[in-house]
Amino acid sequence: LNAAGAEMQAGRIRNALENRLRRQALMKAHPEIADQKVQVAAVVVGMPRTGSTMLQRLLAASAKVTAPIWWETIFPLPRSAPDAAELAARKADAEALVEQLVAASAGFEAIHPMNAHAHDEELPLIEQSFMSSIPEAMMHGPRYGVWLLQAARAEAYKELIDWLKILQWQSPERLGRKWILKAPHHLAAVQTVLKAFPESVIVMTHRRVDHVVASFASMVCSLTGGNTDADFRIAQGRHWAERLRRNLHDMMEARSHAEHRFVDVQYRELLADPIGHARRIFSAAGILVDEADIAAWEGWLAGNKRDNRPAHKYNLADFGIDADELRRNYAFYTEAYGLEG
Repeated sequence: LNAAGAEMQAGRIRNALENRLRRQALMKAHPEIADQKVQVAAVVVGMPRTGSTMLQRLLAASAKVTAPIWWETIFPLPRSAPDAAELAARKADAEALVEQLVAASAGFEAIHPMNAHAHDEELPLIEQSFMSSIPEAMMHGPRYGVWLLQAARAEAYKELIDWLKILQWQSPERLGRKWILKAPHHLAAVQTVLKAFPESVIVMTHRRVDHVVASFASMVCSLTGGNTDADFRIAQGRHWAERLRRNLHDMMEARSHAEHRFVDVQYRELLADPIGHARRIFSAAGILVDEADIAAWEGWLAGNKRDNRPAHKYNLADFGIDADELRRNYAFYTEAYGLEG
């Protein structure tokens, strides 16, 4: 870590420790939070860079559902008696943090559409349990990754449900609306996800593995670059190529016992017909689609075109990954789901 990286990572750890203490204090002071009923309509899993962010934000545009918002996953707890000023302060801090993250990570704006006020994955909430892929992506720590794959995740997902209860408690307009969750992190814990959210459908996004691995290696190196002056491109590229292969293997094993709960979404097909896929997922989740949903989805798509951001360029060779070897290592997955590459 360089000086900036050490400060940023120390702050991330302090924030998680503080949030754990404050979460316990809040739930003790307001025992009614525990009575909140969290209903999850769908959990979007799949490898990173497969369109899962777009899909979650599209689905969450419907007024029938809800999803975490980036600023509240980073600052999920009221700092004082909740009021307009307190809420505005948390949002302002999140906006400043977005600017800091984008500035520290070269090219990140082209990779991921950062927006403090957009729906986003719940991974920062899972991070409060110190059992997430965030450290592994922001720093080169392969031994942590090995430990994480072997760790029991049930407690972390119980805590995630508590976080969702806290967010519902703070936002009464969410009552009665089912959640749309999403995080590539879930791919490493599919069996736990199936048990934690038994009423949900699991949406599996798919894309050519050479595009996925190269794109994600580029993203990880962009994140890491803000924390170190060392060049970990080759090491991280190879680490994540193997890590994601292992995740897919474990997912397919877990899925084989609950095939009826899965909905598959191919990346290219999602881009070609996003509303058609949104309708299909709502139907699988038992949610009736009406004209208001269609209008909301069309409105979101109109305001969130990919060409509004810089192009993201990446190449497997830049990360020491051989395309033929990658193809062989992932054949068990690509052949099962009819993927190219």
